Amino acid sequence: MKETKEKLRKSLQSVHNISYRISIKPLTRLDLNKKVFIEVIRSLRQIEERRDFMQSEIGLDMTTYEDKFFDVIENLLVLSFNEEQVKLIRLYLFQLLPDPDWNGTITLMKGKKEEVVMFKSPTDIWKVISKFEEKN
Repeated sequence: MKETKEKLRKSLQSVHNISYRISIKPLTRLDLNKKVFIEVIRSLRQIEERRDFMQSEIGLDMTTYEDKFFDVIENLLVLSFNEEQVKLIRLYLFQLLPDPDWNGTITLMKGKKEEVVMFKSPTDIWKVISKFEEKN
């Protein structure tokens, strides 16, 4: 980390020859949760794509082997998110993402009004499920 600070300091000084104080802002819990969530969703997508490739190109069905792993992952999602959030995550991973005709959006009910939102990337998913956080 110190090496990164020094590189940054040298770059800034090469442009503006003044002294700088560089401090590192730690991630908030919310930012860390978002970062980890996005990584998990990307990894799950890659696992699904790899499994589909192995099935279609090699003829090897990994579903039975992977089922226990996915059970663990889904149970961790259930521990971390409320029921509505888990439903949206499952919808994305197992229904919408595999659909080649899907346009990348979903329609949410906001009160009595419908709202079309982007739901294509893990960041989009995070934004949508954050709207469904339970208020304690």
